[in-house]
Amino acid sequence: MPKIYFIEDDRSIAYVIEKTLNNAKFEYQWFQDCKHLFEAIDASLPDLILLDLMLPNESGLDHLKRLRSNPKTESIPVIILSALSSELDKVTGLDLGADDYVTKPFGVLELLARIQNKLRHLKDNKTLSLGNIEMDLQRHEVTIDGTIINLTYKEFELLKLLLEKPDEVVNRDHIFQVVWGSDLILESRTIDMHIKSIRKKLAEAKSTIEILTVRAVGYRLVKL
Repeated sequence: MPKIYFIEDDRSIAYVIEKTLNNAKFEYQWFQDCKHLFEAIDASLPDLILLDLMLPNESGLDHLKRLRSNPKTESIPVIILSALSSELDKVTGLDLGADDYVTKPFGVLELLARIQNKLRHLKDNKTLSLGNIEMDLQRHEVTIDGTIINLTYKEFELLKLLLEKPDEVVNRDHIFQVVWGSDLILESRTIDMHIKSIRKKLAEAKSTIEILTVRAVGYRLVKL
């Protein structure tokens, strides 16, 4: 089930959005400010974000920039919902990385169609595979020859990053930034411990891929 986060400070509009998402059987969370939105994102990534621009003491465009500058959230579809309806407002939002722009007041059927359109495109890129391993991003599930491999959240995100760049060296700094967040200070062996755990689980399941260590640089995922 797709998960949608939306930020809206107007309770009447938030109610309409909630009813729309609930009737469409989406999982969703409502936020009245971006502080709580980003706290939720740190805990679990959504499939799509609905972003209001005119927030009390906040600029939705600033938060859009933040979403697009973070490798962890740069590819999450963002639909702007705003009362700002000029051509310049729309172009500015789209230029900063929004995937769509819906002006208020909006019809619920139009909003639902816009959401489904973005999720449909997202679904086309919901699976990563290499060798006999397959990663379902929507289910957050990894299988090897059809058998589910139990990975922790961080192990899943780390393996996902490597699967997105097969046979390429992914440096440690980039791994830290994407998987843990650049603002966190971690022990130098944190990545090594997670890689070791993933290797063990892949080996036990007789995977046909291997994670190679590139000394002093990072890691590379290869097919055996």
